[in-house]
Amino acid sequence: MELPDVPSLAEAGLKDGVSNTWIGVFVPSKTPPEIIGKIRDAGLKVLAKPDVQASLKKLGVEPMPMEPKEIDAQVAKEIAANVALLKDVK
Repeated sequence: MELPDVPSLAEAGLKDGVSNTWIGVFVPSKTPPEIIGKIRDAGLKVLAKPDVQASLKKLGVEPMPMEPKEIDAQVAKEIAANVALLKDVK
């Protein structure tokens, strides 16, 4: 999404700054894999509905379903990037 008159992170002096907004479903770490699978399957079923896809498209949302290990990796990557970015803030 473009915001007029709002500087990018790079323009604000954070040279490696990138900001993405995403939504995920998180469960407690001890949740059984079969429950995680049921939640994932239900989410994929909803995301496959044409009316849901149309509504998300109007909002500029691009669904990117991920497997649990992919989400774990994404969260770890973003935490590391944000820690590094904050260390550069002066």
